[in-house]
Amino acid sequence: MKKKASGGPRLENSTPSAEKRTPLEDLLWGMGNTARSRFAASKRLESLDRRLTQLTAITSSYLIVLTVLPYFLHLKTQVEDHINLISVALTIVILASSLLQYSSASAVKSEQFHRSALEINELKKSLQVLGGAITHKDLSHSRFQYSSILQKYSINHDPMDFLAVQLERPQDFPWLSKGELKAIRRKIAFSTGLPIFRLITITLLWLAVIFIYALPNQIVA
Repeated sequence: MKKKASGGPRLENSTPSAEKRTPLEDLLWGMGNTARSRFAASKRLESLDRRLTQLTAITSSYLIVLTVLPYFLHLKTQVEDHINLISVALTIVILASSLLQYSSASAVKSEQFHRSALEINELKKSLQVLGGAITHKDLSHSRFQYSSILQKYSINHDPMDFLAVQLERPQDFPWLSKGELKAIRRKIAFSTGLPIFRLITITLLWLAVIFIYALPNQIVA
């Protein structure tokens, strides 16, 4: 007769502490958090890739406007020199953004994280279906399958992704205080808001160059 693993799985909303979890509960808890972290990583990288594309496209349009500006406005030589210098700076931003997007391969990694999370969830569901009927042999085999999935997708999610999971499901982490959750929220907000801040900064610089610097310094015939 097969020996069953001790204890059946509990509901996720009643996550036991690490000391009280059975081997099955511990494996399910780890799978759930890993899958959610990888879904979060997929979403984060997809958003990062989209924002880098927006940064490159919008900055390129700003650069084109600054390049043709002297053909429409009669500007002082010094003003034209300053605009050319700013154009060079925008060119560097476009180059850096393009290289970063290419080297990070965010779109490819996002797809891998998503597939990895789906496979982990499928394995987790198969364990939950067995429930209390699972044997130690089944549990060992499931651990091997879980390890194989992690090795198959060799990339690992960022610690920021696990923080996002903690913020999304605080009931699974009852030991986190309200202060710690607020600190996590601030850290995530800063990380996700950085690309937007860069784009806003470039936009304000572009508007200032045209409306505050170039237009008032036209040479009136």
